Amino acid sequence: MKPQRLFSLRNIMAPCNCRYWSRVTKRRMRAAAGVGAICLFLLFFLLQSEVPCQQDGCQSSERAGRAVQDKSSFVTSFPVRQWRNSSTRRILRWTGFFEDKSWEETDDRYFASCPESRCTMTNDRSLLLQSDAVLLHAGALLKFFRSFPLPHQRTPEQVWILHNVEPPTRTPLDLKRFNGLINWTAIHRLDSDVPVPYGGYIKYPSGDRYGQNQSVNFARHNIRFAAWMSSNCYDYNRRQLLIRQLKKLLGGDLDLYGACGGKRCPETICFDTISNYKFFFAMENANCRDYITEKFWSALSRRQVPVVLGGASSEDYRKVAPPNSFIHIGDFPNLEQLVAHLRKVGADEDAYNGYLAWTRHYDVYSELPARRRWWCDLCQALHDSTRPAQVYTDLHEWYNDDTCPQWTLMNQVRRVVDGLKIKLGVL
Repeated sequence: MKPQRLFSLRNIMAPCNCRYWSRVTKRRMRAAAGVGAICLFLLFFLLQSEVPCQQDGCQSSERAGRAVQDKSSFVTSFPVRQWRNSSTRRILRWTGFFEDKSWEETDDRYFASCPESRCTMTNDRSLLLQSDAVLLHAGALLKFFRSFPLPHQRTPEQVWILHNVEPPTRTPLDLKRFNGLINWTAIHRLDSDVPVPYGGYIKYPSGDRYGQNQSVNFARHNIRFAAWMSSNCYDYNRRQLLIRQLKKLLGGDLDLYGACGGKRCPETICFDTISNYKFFFAMENANCRDYITEKFWSALSRRQVPVVLGGASSEDYRKVAPPNSFIHIGDFPNLEQLVAHLRKVGADEDAYNGYLAWTRHYDVYSELPARRRWWCDLCQALHDSTRPAQVYTDLHEWYNDDTCPQWTLMNQVRRVVDGLKIKLGVL
């Protein structure tokens, strides 16, 4: 008797006992559903945050009260810095900006108006050894299934720069592998070597935009009271809880836009739609040091008073914002007092216009112009002979020496679970 072929095409195509397999499949589906239900129960009821969010938002209690460490704890400096024998500094963009190899369509033309313009940028990796700076973007380096190839050579004159526009909560990159490799950082924090802001302000050349006998009554232009807009409903600050309380206090005087709000803002007229509110709630997704995004700068450019939540404290805003231009939620002991202040300011034209008095002497710019101005800052830094030679010996700890939590899988799970619980009314 010939031995039976276990894996012949005939055996594979033979009729099956469909009733038996149907019963097995149903049992497996019921078991999977049971496991799923248990997992949902654990996620919703066991993964509780330690402290409910109040007016200060949610942040790690351990990090929130911790003093910032001195940068020298993470960086080693050297007495002598070497220079390439060229008056023009070449910047090799080893990665793209995320996947954008043009870095938002920037080129050497952006150096033309800089105070220091002797710089050039290239994507040509064959010029590695003839480059003064090697630019690496964190978003492009993040590859879950393989490592992004780094340069295999470097010269003593080069500075390797890690660029990133995201806070620690949104940077799932193993920075430990870059210890001893990165010389400069370029992120939103002001203690970065070449900071990358989301906006800024400049003084008018004439000093007075309106003229001595002219003024603008912004209180009459901005006729509606307050608005909020967000499409990220799964954030660390649990902004929806704050907005829920504020909506109870402000009622119809607070309009909510976006996926987390309900009201729609047509893209073609969105700027005009939200421009006539007196106050705009510009709350960040996490309270990270110096993390002040385009939400804030866009509200200023619309000539509104931003009501903000972000940074390590309101002091982070005062360091970069026009004078007396915002209201920080964390400066009030509770939301009732915040709302009372908004009501008082909104009803007093002089008080309201006082928050926009800065527009007489200053103008603001937002995210894209800020990033393009950054190239000037980088060029200036590459020509600055007072900067020492240095290397980050503990880049991971420096980056996460912050008031907000770092990216971990558990933190991401908690963030999403909180958002779901808020949507379902469990939280």
